Amino acid sequence: MKFSNIFIVVLSLLFFYLGYAALQEAKPQYKNERVYNKLKPYIPYYLEKRVGGFSILKKGSSVKEKPPITDVYQRLEQLEQGWAKENLKLKNNTIWLYEDGSLKCQIKLKTQDEIKWVNTYFKLK
Repeated sequence: MKFSNIFIVVLSLLFFYLGYAALQEAKPQYKNERVYNKLKPYIPYYLEKRVGGFSILKKGSSVKEKPPITDVYQRLEQLEQGWAKENLKLKNNTIWLYEDGSLKCQIKLKTQDEIKWVNTYFKLK
């Protein structure tokens, strides 16, 4: 084999590896479907599709964040975690959701996986 053929093969493999690594890094974290879907109506942040990717919007506000497409899910998770630190409390396997100082809802966590997910995703103690 010639050097140029080996170079093209190595370059192609490197390109595919870097693309795969970027895809894995940009992938959103696992979310517990049952718990997250119950919290979703109260979370003030949501994604809006746009031509260049996604925008992050806050309900009731006209402020838009337009992070790079590789960082959009990480930024959304940061915003959700900041919201959770202010509004969620975890007591006795129950999530207590407070908004404006008043209790909005309670979500009973059924399994250890749900408790573990809440602690790791929202970083609650």
